[in-house]
Amino acid sequence: MTKLAINAVLAASLSLLAVAPAAAEEFATQVTYGDLDLASPAGVKVLAQRVEAACARPDIRDLSAVSAWQQCKASARDSAMEQLNSKGVAFDSAAFIAS
Repeated sequence: MTKLAINAVLAASLSLLAVAPAAAEEFATQVTYGDLDLASPAGVKVLAQRVEAACARPDIRDLSAVSAWQQCKASARDSAMEQLNSKGVAFDSAAFIAS
């Protein structure tokens, strides 16, 4: 299986996903994408959803936590795109960002 390591290094088989969650601390998790067709918009959308799901959704009444959550998602997306690009994985980056 292929996995992303957000804010870390993309490895072909095992990786860690490090993002800044709402609590402003770093953590690590894995996001797999080996089962997705990244040449299709649907596959890119599912990957974007998986990457964003790595950031825990805060209580919407806590505005600072919501802001940190938005930053976490942006950081995770940026890191995923950087890793995919560095590995030469072809995908529609515009669709990834828009997801």
